[in-house]
Amino acid sequence: MKKRILLILFTILIVSGCTSININSIDSIIDNVLLENNKLSNISFSGYSYYVPNTLKVINKNDYNTVLKDEYGNEYYIYVDAVGYFNKAKNTFKVDSSSYYSKKIESKNKKKNGYLEINKSNNKYFVEAVYNYGKIEVYTSKKHINTTVLNISEILSSLKYNKKVLESLIGDNVLSYKEESFNIFTTKKTTSNYLDYIEQFDKSNDKDSSMPDDDRIDISSND
Repeated sequence: MKKRILLILFTILIVSGCTSININSIDSIIDNVLLENNKLSNISFSGYSYYVPNTLKVINKNDYNTVLKDEYGNEYYIYVDAVGYFNKAKNTFKVDSSSYYSKKIESKNKKKNGYLEINKSNNKYFVEAVYNYGKIEVYTSKKHINTTVLNISEILSSLKYNKKVLESLIGDNVLSYKEESFNIFTTKKTTSNYLDYIEQFDKSNDKDSSMPDDDRIDISSND
């Protein structure tokens, strides 16, 4: 309970009055939220679960993709790479000095890793975050950067897997998409049309259980 109160106070300090990208604030969010052991959970799927803050609303979901929306209308596109987790795919991310923010991330016990990268796209910012084989992409405004990173950190810090369930699913080829061409550790830098993919996948879900290469699926940029 005390830890939750401290997190709330920390959140207020981080996001209040932030109208620009504050590198120190983002680093603090990573250290104090993302890298913490978040045991909360309110979203469960076959083989994994995570926590969605009450400031976010689920607007679309299926087995390994979820779309959330925050109070400002920003949409969060979540993909959980269960096969990457099961096979312990290596973090191949490389820091890009030309990005507004680019950082490789590793947990204190070095068992989890990922990255956070922010790139400017027109008058907004494209945020890509990967941690513990979960990936979140958000197209957001400058003044919402810190809030966005905080929401992402709360979700990814809570991501947990059920190894026995995943082993059963993978063994039954439920996750039989093109693993060889998939890499969540490769950044996209820009946005395009991920939401259309979600809608199309939902329509064809009964006909084809295979999953396409998520890194070929981008987010639509609506200014």
